[in-house]
Amino acid sequence: MKKKKQFEQEPPSIDNISEANLFIRELWQTLREYEDRLMLSSRHSSKSPSSDSPADKAERKKLKRLVVEIRLALNLDIRGIKDH
Repeated sequence: MKKKKQFEQEPPSIDNISEANLFIRELWQTLREYEDRLMLSSRHSSKSPSSDSPADKAERKKLKRLVVEIRLALNLDIRGIKDH
């Protein structure tokens, strides 16, 4: 089964600041969760490097890509918001 990409579509169009703030909070929370998961590797803990399985390394690589995509989405959305 092929996984669906999370950021295939364009970011949603947001017209008011309260919707934008909600969207930013949701993206921020997702980003924090991904970054927390990244911190569980041997690179950022007392675990030995040999304890990281190839699957763990692949998951970490995917998470890094997602974090970059979320950061880009946040940056694009923030620039597009008109403060009324």
